[in-house]
Amino acid sequence: MSMNQFYLVDGNVILMTGEYDKHGKLCARVMIGKETLLVERTPVQLLDDTLKYIGFDLKGAIKGAKEIIGEKYMCPVMVNPYKGICLFPNKSPKKEDCIWFNPEHIVKANSRGYKTEVELSNGVSIIIDSKRSSFNTKLQTALQLKRTSTERGNHPNTINFFIVPEKKKPLSKSKNGKYNFGSLA
Repeated sequence: MSMNQFYLVDGNVILMTGEYDKHGKLCARVMIGKETLLVERTPVQLLDDTLKYIGFDLKGAIKGAKEIIGEKYMCPVMVNPYKGICLFPNKSPKKEDCIWFNPEHIVKANSRGYKTEVELSNGVSIIIDSKRSSFNTKLQTALQLKRTSTERGNHPNTINFFIVPEKKKPLSKSKNGKYNFGSLA
C-alpha cells in the first residue's frame, strides 16, 4: 500500500481514523468503498486541507457548525459545504483513534452492550466504544448540521420567503423624464 501525500475528503469517504505508520507517524486511514488508504496527514489535517482547498479552514468550519447546532462538544463539520459533505467524530478529535464518520454511509447502529456496531454502506461494520444512544445523538446532530447549512446555503435570505411584499405601482417616467424612484420609499 503506497502512501498518499495529497488527498481531499470527498463524498465517497465512509470514515477515517488515525493510524501510526511504520515510522511512528500519525496518519489518516481513509475508507472508500471496501478499500482503505493511508494518507500522510492526520485526520484533522486532512479535514483542514480539504477545507483550505475550497477557501475555508477547520477552525472556521467548527465555529460555523456551533453557530448552527449550538455549543456541542465533538462537533460535526461540513468538510465541503458545496457538495454537502459532513463528517462527525465518535470521540474527541484529539484522540488518535477517533473515527470520523460520514453520516451518508451509515446504514444502522446496533447496541452491543456498552459498544455500538455501526453498519456501513459498503457492507462492512465496525464496533466502536460508545453506547448506541450516544452514537445516534452524534449522527442526528451531523444530519441536522448538513440539512440546515445546505438549506441556508441555497436560500440565504429565508426571511424573504415569509414576507409577501405589497404590490406597488409600476415605476414610470414623470413629465421631467425621470423615473419616480421616490415612490418606492
